[in-house]
Amino acid sequence: MSPSTNMQTPPSRAGGADSMSDSEDDEHGYFGHHVSASDSPQFGRMRRDLIRDPEFIEAFARNHIQAPVSPAIAASVVPDEIDEGSEPRSLDNLPLATLERARVQLGAYEPRTTLPAETCEANVSLISILRKNVGKELSSISMPLVMNEPINALQSLCEELMYSRLLQQADDMDDGLDRLMYVAAFAISTLSSKKYRAERKPFNPLLGETYEMVDSLGGYRFVSEKVSHHPPVMACYADSPFYRFWQDSSIKNKFWGKSMEFIQTSNVNIELLKHGDHFTYCKPSALVRGLISGNRSVDFTGEMSIVNHTTGDSCSVHFKEAGMFSSSNDMVECHLRRGGHSQVERVLRGSWSSHMCFEKSTTDSDVLWTAVSPLPDANRYYGFSYFAMRLNELTPGMQQALPTTDTRFRPDQRAYEEGRIEDAEQIKQKLEDAQRARKRERDESGTPWKAQWFEERDDKQSPTGRSWQYRGGYWDAHAKNAYPRTIELW
Repeated sequence: MSPSTNMQTPPSRAGGADSMSDSEDDEHGYFGHHVSASDSPQFGRMRRDLIRDPEFIEAFARNHIQAPVSPAIAASVVPDEIDEGSEPRSLDNLPLATLERARVQLGAYEPRTTLPAETCEANVSLISILRKNVGKELSSISMPLVMNEPINALQSLCEELMYSRLLQQADDMDDGLDRLMYVAAFAISTLSSKKYRAERKPFNPLLGETYEMVDSLGGYRFVSEKVSHHPPVMACYADSPFYRFWQDSSIKNKFWGKSMEFIQTSNVNIELLKHGDHFTYCKPSALVRGLISGNRSVDFTGEMSIVNHTTGDSCSVHFKEAGMFSSSNDMVECHLRRGGHSQVERVLRGSWSSHMCFEKSTTDSDVLWTAVSPLPDANRYYGFSYFAMRLNELTPGMQQALPTTDTRFRPDQRAYEEGRIEDAEQIKQKLEDAQRARKRERDESGTPWKAQWFEERDDKQSPTGRSWQYRGGYWDAHAKNAYPRTIELW
């Protein structure tokens, strides 16, 4: 299919597969990892819920899916346990339903391992652009398209779940410090993709733009939405049989002349379901250096505090800063403390870009996490990992399953990914003009903007006392192929 083929045109109605799957391999269950969950009572209970749920069974019939529910799930249900008179329950509370649909529908589909076009040239002086816009928020500056990478900020939030297996491992641990240890490793792992991507930034989503991922290999489903344009705020929510993950991403920036600092102003939340633990942390500040030399790099600075609000356990994460003539080598050190105690009980050391280890003694350590190695030809494809290459892919059946607001249908980003730079520039301008026109119409009519899937609520753990949280309903709408048509973005 040629790059100009209009395969990404949003459908008039949705139907078909949920999203993507990596593998049909059932050796390790549906999630493709060695963490054992199938023996837990909670896992078995959720599997029985999947079979009982009439709404899920109806969705199978409506979408003409001939494949049966997988033998592993079917075998876990005793026939006389199924209550035919039970009330339909929300698929928002049944992540396994969505995951199993994706696994069955896509079968042996293999995700792509390259992008449609190689990295485009970016002969642009960032420092000259910033100097012309001194005092302005970076989000309000119109950057040349070639300074982007072919994913957007909503998809970047999903990329943080690349090492979600660490949360599954955390949920499987009985000791609170073990759980905290793996949550800390996960929090640090979310930074690793930035190492080789400092040269470019993600696309800025349009207000109301959404993105979803159903990853049956990773064992989670994810939904995100741009909920505010000024200030720019992206909210996301992911769940699995083991954990819930949510955040609203709001960033402030400072221009230091030779470098740019990005400061996260909101929390990441993680809930481990087996133990009821609720963790929060605020991402560290990111410092992009080399704005003048053009050889840009990123460092993370300061301290990150991870707190388990259920047990009181805490972890302080210290990032080593680079000196004037020395590199930080991305070094990071974590100190873990039990609730109510100031004594450090465990120390983790490693690098935010490559690995984290638990130092059991001066001669013995356990590796908690190791980053995947960069691809041999990563520079040809924006420094992307295989995981990142999946984020904007339209897999078979997905066109009929996604809402029209999903990022995969965004035409300028699709044209950019396919190497049609001039087309992408023109489309981007039209999309931004249309967004400004919608804003004027709302202002003139006095109609406030309302996000579709998230709402702002009181949050005692948030630095501001408020945060954007998932309101529910997305996965029900997905199963019914009935998304609300509140906005036309493109």
